[in-house]
Amino acid sequence: MTTKTKEPQRRAVIYTRISADRTGDQLGVGRQEAACRKLASELGWVVVGVKTDDDKTAYGRGSMRAKRPAYAELLDMLNSGEANAVLVWHVDRLYRQARDLEPLIDVVDKTGALIRPVTHGEMDLASASGRMVARILANVSTHEVEHAIERMKEKTAERRAAGHFHGGIRGFGHKPQPKRVQGAPPQVPQTDPREAALIRQAAEDVLAYAADPDTGRSLGAICRDWNARGIRTPRGKEWRIPSLRVMLKGARLAGLIEHEGEIVGPAAWEPIIDADTWRAVRTVLSDPSRNTYPDRPDEQKVKYLGTGLYVCFKCADRVGAGGARAGEPQRYRCTAGHFTRYAGPIDHFVERVIIARLARKDADAAFPAPGGASPAEPSGDDLNARHAALNARLEALAEAFADDDEADPLEYRKASRNLRNKIAEVEQQIADVVAAAAAARQPGPLDAVDRPELIRRHEADPDEALAWYREVLPLETRRKILSALAVVTIRPGRRGRPPRGGAPFDPDSVRIEWKGEQA
Repeated sequence: MTTKTKEPQRRAVIYTRISADRTGDQLGVGRQEAACRKLASELGWVVVGVKTDDDKTAYGRGSMRAKRPAYAELLDMLNSGEANAVLVWHVDRLYRQARDLEPLIDVVDKTGALIRPVTHGEMDLASASGRMVARILANVSTHEVEHAIERMKEKTAERRAAGHFHGGIRGFGHKPQPKRVQGAPPQVPQTDPREAALIRQAAEDVLAYAADPDTGRSLGAICRDWNARGIRTPRGKEWRIPSLRVMLKGARLAGLIEHEGEIVGPAAWEPIIDADTWRAVRTVLSDPSRNTYPDRPDEQKVKYLGTGLYVCFKCADRVGAGGARAGEPQRYRCTAGHFTRYAGPIDHFVERVIIARLARKDADAAFPAPGGASPAEPSGDDLNARHAALNARLEALAEAFADDDEADPLEYRKASRNLRNKIAEVEQQIADVVAAAAAARQPGPLDAVDRPELIRRHEADPDEALAWYREVLPLETRRKILSALAVVTIRPGRRGRPPRGGAPFDPDSVRIEWKGEQA
């Protein structure tokens, strides 16, 4: 008579996973856990832990594995002996790809752990046949995921071709959309007036700043302003330069559909900014030569009038601040080493001359506000017409090549490249025209000067006028005025000690050339 040995009670860990949990209520993983607990009760197993990967896919793209912290903890529990069984709703909750199955096989081979899905019997990973079946199921699961991705891509392409919003988080400038009802027509994003106004102002500021760094605002300045006012991204985060740049470059703002860097066609929603302005902004923000260094934190901002504005007499390079020892007054120095000069006397002289020039009655005529394009330059309408004509020629070239079986691909590529280069040149011209127009709409630096008061004070006492000028206008504004009016060239001062009773500052070492005056 043989005695049947009772199998020892298993210590089971429940693993639950769901790929998408839009609401975050974990109802899906909750149902999986309930089913697993019921099976544990039927088997007489003790549940020693529950590991959950909620809103996490098990499908890794390319060579990367999906990040599932709870699955890694599950393997650790089996390796340590804390658990010797796994309960799961279905095997595709554990793995979707064969490469995620192999670590589980290694653990089972070492520990003798059991894997028990609710939907079917025990998985036999201890035998060659059982591992073969598991690997086949993994390949089938991978095929299901890849096939679903293909269908979603086709559906998204159809929606994109029709100009519909292809899903995802809302774009800044558009209102949140209500949950779409199954079978209902695609929803069209609606413009948020407040956010749209911010986008339009930001576009104008970027173009003005590109035309003249002393006007408009940089991306960093816009981010700081929006963050200080409590304006957040659609995800509720503070704005950063990369996120602002991506948002302003998006074709969505111009009412266009873009895919993988190409404009697919018009969108169903209304544009927030016109296509010309968007194209100009995109060109500016895509320029690799853009220098954002002047956009610094407050503690690193320029502290002296001529930093980066004065130029060296010999190398024509910009003059920087520095070269003073501890306790000495600040100095200017040529970055190539052609001179080092005390900053105070130079700034004092330059601003006295600027005030004297602004106090003259002909200052308005000599320094007119920045205007639009020169009459010799093509207008925006002419450039738009040329842009449309070049695109039409490019489309006609493609159609002709497609219909001609004997066409030479090399000749087509050469002609196509030539047309695309011309289109790029016209787009740059359009960007320049729009940027100049945006700069013209910005307040000029001289608008901040109360000229009647400045004239009155200058006539009474030039030194008092200089003190008042520096008191009422911040350094940033005074630098903009200097940049708009003049080019200041610095030469080395006189060598040796000044003669007894002589002036310590040599006015001839500073040359001021006015920008706006006619010869």
